[in-house]
Amino acid sequence: MFLCELDLKLFYVINQFRHRLLDLTLPYFSHPDLIYVFFVTSGWLILKKKTLLQSLIIWIFLILGYVWVDFSCAKILKPYFQRPRPFVSQENLYYYSDQKHRYLNQPLKKETSYSFPSNHASNVSFASIYLSLFYPPFAWGWILFMLLVGWSRIYLGHHYPFDVLFGFFWGGFWGWTFYLLVKTLLKKLRHEKKLSA
Repeated sequence: MFLCELDLKLFYVINQFRHRLLDLTLPYFSHPDLIYVFFVTSGWLILKKKTLLQSLIIWIFLILGYVWVDFSCAKILKPYFQRPRPFVSQENLYYYSDQKHRYLNQPLKKETSYSFPSNHASNVSFASIYLSLFYPPFAWGWILFMLLVGWSRIYLGHHYPFDVLFGFFWGGFWGWTFYLLVKTLLKKLRHEKKLSA
């Protein structure tokens, strides 16, 4: 009960802290196209210290991990917890949809997916942690982007803070797991290359 109340209070603090600049910029951090472009462009930094084969393996597992995290979040966790989104269960909040910010006095009667955990937070956390472990010099960029995406989901009225925090945990766990898997695979390939040399 305490955690639910805390989650709701934090939601209103973040959602109702409004600024014109945030209204203009934060919707972009929730847009799937920007998220994909950011990780595709910044992800090429791993080429700086990896061979073409190593980079290819890292990219393949990045895609596989991203798909798994997105699927498990949307098709397993959300249906299990069945938490309604803020804009269909709370009143007096700001909600962004169809490129417009609106203030809702009453919850919307609208068909929507569940809220917990956040797919956006899970996906960007997976990619950010995974890539950061392979290329630490740009970890700050990926983590900052991850935090901005998470903030945008609350600011726009689509998620509660705990939806985002658990999404960060879920994606981060799998980011670390896939990193260890790929690291083991690359180590094995290097070992086999030495034996065949």
